[in-house]
Amino acid sequence: MNQPYIIKDHTNTFLIRGKEYKVTAPAKFDRRTGELIPDQRLDDAAVALANAKYRQEMDIVSPEEIKKYRARMNLSQRELADLMGWSPTTIALYETGAFPSESNNRILKALINDDDFLASFISPNQQNLSKKIVKKMTSYLSDRKAGDTSLKHNTEFTALQLTNWFRVRNYFSLKTDPNAEELTQMKVVKLLYFAFGRWIAKTGGELFTSKIIAMPYGPVVEDVHKKYNGRRGIVPQTLEKSAFEDFNLVQSDRKIADLLRKVDNDFRGYTAAGLVHLTHRKGSPWDVTRSGVIAPQLIKKTFDQHQEM
Repeated sequence: MNQPYIIKDHTNTFLIRGKEYKVTAPAKFDRRTGELIPDQRLDDAAVALANAKYRQEMDIVSPEEIKKYRARMNLSQRELADLMGWSPTTIALYETGAFPSESNNRILKALINDDDFLASFISPNQQNLSKKIVKKMTSYLSDRKAGDTSLKHNTEFTALQLTNWFRVRNYFSLKTDPNAEELTQMKVVKLLYFAFGRWIAKTGGELFTSKIIAMPYGPVVEDVHKKYNGRRGIVPQTLEKSAFEDFNLVQSDRKIADLLRKVDNDFRGYTAAGLVHLTHRKGSPWDVTRSGVIAPQLIKKTFDQHQEM
């Protein structure tokens, strides 16, 4: 017997702190009249999507980021509250979706993304903290320092030059293969991420100096994102001369060219969305970081253990 209702996508506009956000999400409708039926679970999910858009635009720390930070630091809610000088209720509210104040958000973002800030933050406050919290913090910072072996850039190429290698290769594929699809910004930054990971695991050095940033759709190479921001496809019918020059330079380095060719071939059958799914796996560098710079040491550790392809 058919249900008296159907579930289908519905677009709604939410007002969050004076800003409007359109969200398309599943909603419940009366099968006979077509009228929208309130449903707490579906309605809450739509609100959560709107809140996520607001957080992204305003660069507000998410409940998941706070929880992951506590797990990384081995802190309870109460211990994190004591570290911050806040009420435990404040942390609990933030972890259930409440928006932090502007000043609290800045401090949380800084702590999550910058261990140097953590060191400077606890130094003048040690006398006011429990010995247990101080021990956890100093142990964490000591371990990070010990693991902070110098991972230097050990190639002659920038991320943009390597991007041009992928662009030119795709350019020729488009000319010769009717089934080839134009390379997108989202896909090339994922290819660069996998190339970076394989290189750093093999050589102990960084393939390029551009930072790799954790963004909602996975790891993003900062310099490439800045150059192609707002563009989907990045291989027009006519490529600039400098792209071919970069391609030839990279081709002259057999090790780098072989690395990029292997990555391109391994992931040729993947869409950009498929690569996003790979980088979002539980425990991945992106999953652990979620916001800000992904530490090269973390990428190296992951690829050393063959946990990324």
